[in-house]
Amino acid sequence: MDIDDTIGTSNLDDEDEKTSSLPKRKLRPRYAIMAFGIVFLIITSTLFIFFAPASWVSDNSYILSPGNANNTAQAIIVDGTETFPPEGEIAYTTVSIKREVTLLDWIRAKRDKTKQLISPSDIDGGRTVNETRKVTQFQMEQSQSTAALVALNFLGYEIVPEVAGAFVIQIVEESPAEDSLQLGDLIVEVNNEQVRSSEDLGNLIQAKRPGDTVEISFLRSSSSFGGSGADEDAVSITESVTLSEHPQRQGSGFLGVVIETPVRADVPFEITIDVGNVRGPSAGLAFSLSILDVITEGELTGGLRIATTGTIDRYGNVGPVGGVPQKTEAAIRSGIELFLVPPDEYIVAIEIANGRMDVRCVQTFTDAILVLEEFGGNGVEVAQQNGAATLEFSESPVDQEDGILSCAEAELAKNG
Repeated sequence: MDIDDTIGTSNLDDEDEKTSSLPKRKLRPRYAIMAFGIVFLIITSTLFIFFAPASWVSDNSYILSPGNANNTAQAIIVDGTETFPPEGEIAYTTVSIKREVTLLDWIRAKRDKTKQLISPSDIDGGRTVNETRKVTQFQMEQSQSTAALVALNFLGYEIVPEVAGAFVIQIVEESPAEDSLQLGDLIVEVNNEQVRSSEDLGNLIQAKRPGDTVEISFLRSSSSFGGSGADEDAVSITESVTLSEHPQRQGSGFLGVVIETPVRADVPFEITIDVGNVRGPSAGLAFSLSILDVITEGELTGGLRIATTGTIDRYGNVGPVGGVPQKTEAAIRSGIELFLVPPDEYIVAIEIANGRMDVRCVQTFTDAILVLEEFGGNGVEVAQQNGAATLEFSESPVDQEDGILSCAEAELAKNG
């Protein structure tokens, strides 16, 4: 029995071996194909992620990244008065825009709080590269001119700004303006009535009815490299435009443009700010503070390295800008000690800074001077030396219905 058992076991083993070996020979090609398919899928998926444009999967296919915090005083050139190069630093902050974005870049950006995915239309607004250059270069020139006006008026100069025309920075799609006007045009007359500001243009157009035809005179630059109607070499053009109905005001005429009012300040000496290829209006506060720091003795910053972001208007009001998360991170990486921001960006800047840098909210140029005094700056002393009255922080009302965010409201939102 033992032998039978042995022979039986041996025969059974032989049969098992034969039975198991047959399917292996039949399935081997199928396994190979499956393995090849899996490897091919992994490779193609990896290549897709590495090289496919992000625009294939999302409209938000541009990436905003932290740029730089640049010393503004080094870009300011003053001719006609004594200057005092400061030891401290007032930096303007920038954002880097990446337009050629892969899916891998897009995935990484979604996980990075210091980066922001945005739509190309948010940057270009449907404009061509040349049109965008015209608008942003104009805005940069305006911020420089306005900054000089604000700084010198703070020192007691009585400079009345010159305002001339309505500068076209955006054209509404399928509006009457689309066939006649271009971005960068400077509207100076409507039906032979002078247009000196955006308010003038609005009043003249809205006084007309839908279907009325108006004669619009404007200045346009012939330059293909970013020139605008605000340039000295611009040519005068007059076009007849038939108005449509205003989308929010029934019975009122509608042209279809977004405009800004150019401001020119006749200052007693020449001030030039050379910031290279940087464009846009967001360095206005930095420019005005730096001009003051350069043309007065002492340290406006108390010797600190500070940075700002925010527009400045001719009354010294600080306005909101974009890209604050990236600008905040740029300031931190540059070793900035204090960051001044408008109310609209205060909460975001605080969150990104996360205790790594002091962040303060300012609504006006005077607010910025007073905050800097708390850190050792001499701006109040400079104002008093030039006959200014006691400086006070601007009113910061808490009114949820007025549609304007104040520093007090921003503080409440931060704490609540």
